[in-house]
Amino acid sequence: MAYFAPRQPDFNYLHHLFLLGWMPDKPLTEKELRYYVSHVNEEGKSDGWFFDSFLLFNTKAHSGNEFNNDINIGTSMSGEGDFFALPSPNPGRRSDWLALLEDIIGPDGIWSEIDRTIGNVAKEIGPPPHKRNAVVTIPYPHPGQYAFGGDPNEKGRINFSIMGQNLAQASSQRLKACKWFVDETIERWEKLQPENLHLLGFYWIYESLHYSWQVDDHWVLKELYKYIRERGYKFFWIPFYSSFNVNILSSCTEFYFDGAMLQPNHMFYENIDDVEKAALEARERGAGVEMEYYPYENSFMKTMEDRHRRFRNYLNGGVKYGYMKDSVCGYFCGFNDLHLMATELGPDERKVYDDHHRFVAGTYEIE
Repeated sequence: MAYFAPRQPDFNYLHHLFLLGWMPDKPLTEKELRYYVSHVNEEGKSDGWFFDSFLLFNTKAHSGNEFNNDINIGTSMSGEGDFFALPSPNPGRRSDWLALLEDIIGPDGIWSEIDRTIGNVAKEIGPPPHKRNAVVTIPYPHPGQYAFGGDPNEKGRINFSIMGQNLAQASSQRLKACKWFVDETIERWEKLQPENLHLLGFYWIYESLHYSWQVDDHWVLKELYKYIRERGYKFFWIPFYSSFNVNILSSCTEFYFDGAMLQPNHMFYENIDDVEKAALEARERGAGVEMEYYPYENSFMKTMEDRHRRFRNYLNGGVKYGYMKDSVCGYFCGFNDLHLMATELGPDERKVYDDHHRFVAGTYEIE
């Protein structure tokens, strides 16, 4: 088996997908986005293209409601002592999903800002080899949401829960909302018509799949996968490293997603001592690999003082296990912290920024 192959024409030459976190009250501007679409040297000049694809994610709406599946109210990460996850207590409603679409695909939304940034950088260094890819996150249709909102085409409210209905009915409602979000995204994108971006597809935000008497992610995803493909787009997933998720990767493209990238989680967990196992599991199952970094010391993460060595293991692993050149790679680097690493956080973090670019360019050598 081989990794999720990069530069496939059917995926618009996807190779390096950056997960761009953003918050509606702290929008990214061209000044910051230049550091993602291009490599910016220490003199502040763009000297080459950087990531070819971007995935926007946000976990919280203007209202304070959540787009994610759960929250941690403990003081440590999963598997490390005081970890206590709860289902998101205030899952997003239809009005939140609509506001999200306006934030990202409205005339002044973040995709427009990214599009303008690419266009302006192209005036300096020449056009990129192909349009940059855009991947849109579908908010999680939370089974705790029993009053998602009215369907404008029907009477009554959409209900994701089993309150007043059975699991099959709840799953059908969840699928219906996701299809509506996909349709709204495509319609708005076609009106926006960005010059430098290609809408490649959609992303499932939950990093695993859940099934119980109350929720059936598997059925929803199988049907949603078919629908997204019928519309001519791709569907992506970036699960955390666990035996359950690895097993799902074995049949991932048959049932659920067009492509997946596995999180090694070496950056965050003391007991995961390297990236080798995750890389080999990904390669065996046709998945890609997610590169992970977090620039700030954080009490939730016991590994932060060791973060530079651990990140070096990701980079070196890309050379040793082949995923630097032979795999689609995702990149998580905090919550849009890459430009801060290049400009404000000191020489060690600036080096990590530059090493990201060497890795993307395929010129990184083992240190």
